[in-house]
Amino acid sequence: MGVSNGNVEVSVEHGNDSEDELSYLDIADNNLRRAIIAEWEQAMSTVRLKDEVCAVCGRRTPPNEILFIKAARIPFELLRNDHLPEEVLPISYNREAYDGAILHPKGLEHTERRGRIKTCKECRKDLCERDRAIMPRYALANWLYYGYERLPDLVKDAFSESTQPERILVSRARSNRVSFKFSELKDHALYGTDPQVSQGCVKGNVAIHPQDAAHLTDVLPPSNDALRDTLCAVFVGKIQPTKTSIKKMSPVLVRKSRVKTMIDFLLSKNPKYAISNTFRGYSQENMDNLFAEKGNGEDTGVLCAMEIGHIQTNDAVESATEGYVPAVDPDPEQSPGDDMLMENVGYTDIDGSLALSPRDMTLEAINQCLKQRRFIKSQAGSRFIPDFHNPSLLTWLFPHLDPWAIGGFFDERRERSLTLEQQLKYLLRVEDSRFCLDPNFAFVYYNIRQKKAVFDSVTFRVSATQREQVIGDIMKLKVEQLDALAQAFEKDPRYKPRTDEERNIMKLLAKVNTVSHDLPGSNGYKIMLRNQIRALIHSEGTPTLFVTLNPSDRDHPLVRLYAGHEIVIEDHMRGEELSRWQRSKLAARNPAACARFFDKIMTQFISTVLRFGREGRGLFG
Repeated sequence: MGVSNGNVEVSVEHGNDSEDELSYLDIADNNLRRAIIAEWEQAMSTVRLKDEVCAVCGRRTPPNEILFIKAARIPFELLRNDHLPEEVLPISYNREAYDGAILHPKGLEHTERRGRIKTCKECRKDLCERDRAIMPRYALANWLYYGYERLPDLVKDAFSESTQPERILVSRARSNRVSFKFSELKDHALYGTDPQVSQGCVKGNVAIHPQDAAHLTDVLPPSNDALRDTLCAVFVGKIQPTKTSIKKMSPVLVRKSRVKTMIDFLLSKNPKYAISNTFRGYSQENMDNLFAEKGNGEDTGVLCAMEIGHIQTNDAVESATEGYVPAVDPDPEQSPGDDMLMENVGYTDIDGSLALSPRDMTLEAINQCLKQRRFIKSQAGSRFIPDFHNPSLLTWLFPHLDPWAIGGFFDERRERSLTLEQQLKYLLRVEDSRFCLDPNFAFVYYNIRQKKAVFDSVTFRVSATQREQVIGDIMKLKVEQLDALAQAFEKDPRYKPRTDEERNIMKLLAKVNTVSHDLPGSNGYKIMLRNQIRALIHSEGTPTLFVTLNPSDRDHPLVRLYAGHEIVIEDHMRGEELSRWQRSKLAARNPAACARFFDKIMTQFISTVLRFGREGRGLFG
């Protein structure tokens, strides 16, 4: 018997099973249903979900994990950072009243005088232990304070209002290529009207493509040659864009005065942008050459180094570029031309070969063995910079996120060290975090994290019966021949061995397999999960119930709450005052809030509706 109802599909097979074996298929009674509904409403209420801010670490924390602690119990001397420059220290509260401690003002009972402070469980455990108090790992004083409040107003506005092209112009390093795609909206009320006499109706999309290594520039803004392979804009539609229409696309525009403001601040206040033998600072010549029209005094325009293309729309193009999620079609009155929704999409390889192919990894490993070098190395120089364990990389890539260069990853000045994963999770939970609002940051550091995971997890394996032979063959190899073959593959990945020596090397490489373990997103990891599912089916039988959940981050008020809006969920569940377009913008500009919302809905469903890991049955058994 098969039953389908909405997003829930039920399939039941009747055979010779006993009544006891089929008891889990009994329909839940009304008492259980009412209990589940009441538990869900309580768990998803504003009282339970509205975060509090820990004064010590600044993280948004569930209210049941926050406590007010008397100031007399807190050793504030552990929360100082006397190595920070005076010009970056916080002024949003009376720092002297708290013995110079670096705290988040939203976690203080009083900002003008000493009072109780809110602390999360983790920070409270480290600070309130008698005779064993230590600085909490995620304390703001542990070089996790970024000094945004001390930025000059003009600089603060420049960083917050800057477009993606402008941020590339002021960054010393770049690790990705950015493509902008603009498409006409067929269902828009203005679609098909004369573009010369009506407002254009387009939506934008940002695609971020990774590079193998970060590039470091020696001057700001970079030259047109350096920018030429970094940015492009593609217009999809029936009408080819004109210079006038392109200049109205705010996401691709550059304002010279804003770029100059950001560069001046970085050169004077950021030590990682100090002029040196490898960095020459500001280039007026490159600034003058940003636009195609020179000498006309225009402050805003499109970079002449940006490649701009046009694709004639047709069914084939639309089917090749559309996603599985229905497009967001704004209402005409809610989507003014200067307020465009830019959806961010990142493209990355997550099959375990981010840095090198398995063949190249094996070739490199054997080469390193023969030369008696370390297996892993980070190459530095004027062109490439290491992206692992590099404290300077954050401010080089994202100066608007770390403008003072005081919060990089793997900073050796930290009293308690943090891994890349620990700091990334922390940055996504901090109150008023700019990292949460920057999808480019999330994509780039996810890519770096995956590359690092590949290097950390990859191993080389040979068959036990061939071990001695393989070792002997490796020792007989000539380093010069191995180098020559590696260079040949670097020039042409489809290179065919031509000599007997090269063919013997390829036979040897075929005997050495690359194996990666515990690498989320890789093919091996997916195969492992599929094997677990097959094992469960073999052990427990085929599933009889399939449930599909589609949490809508655009429509649920929990996203607004996680984004920092002062709302009451219960009121907004009865009706939302924001239009569909406004909710779409909110979701697009708060990716961290959307991710947290999705995780909350899924975990709460498993806990409350399915009651997994709890005594008693759930809604479905």
